[in-house]
Amino acid sequence: MVTLPNAAIVESRAKLIIGLVGDYSLDTRGEIPKLYEQFFAIRDGIKHRVSDVLYGISMGAKPDGSFRYGVGIEVEEAEDLPEGACEMHLVDGEYVVFSQRTPIAELPARFDAVFAEWLPQSDFVQREGAVFECYPDDDSPEDGKMLYEIWVPVAPK
Repeated sequence: MVTLPNAAIVESRAKLIIGLVGDYSLDTRGEIPKLYEQFFAIRDGIKHRVSDVLYGISMGAKPDGSFRYGVGIEVEEAEDLPEGACEMHLVDGEYVVFSQRTPIAELPARFDAVFAEWLPQSDFVQREGAVFECYPDDDSPEDGKMLYEIWVPVAPK
């Protein structure tokens, strides 16, 4: 049983993310760290960065558990992309946000808890748009733990 932190409801603007994307399933999601390694190899070639905050974006989830996952950073405009890089778009609107500091190995179980436990019991439904993790700058790092946020686009039930 995972105990999620208190949820915050946040209004967010649309964001343009540049990065890399791959296809995964619930069985292969453990391979996502390789995509991060590939991204770090091209990150310095991305122009017009808003910041170095990292985004992990889950898109196009299907009933069989397959999905597309991208990793990237926000930019003001997409120009002269590094080879293999693509655009990803985060929609504006309301999101539920879970900010937490845990071992990164706990991330999949926390994602599962958001969708299997928190969302069905909440006053919200998931709306159109990508679900993503945000890895903000961490002013108080702890050994073995990582600061991250899970963002889910929501609308009132």
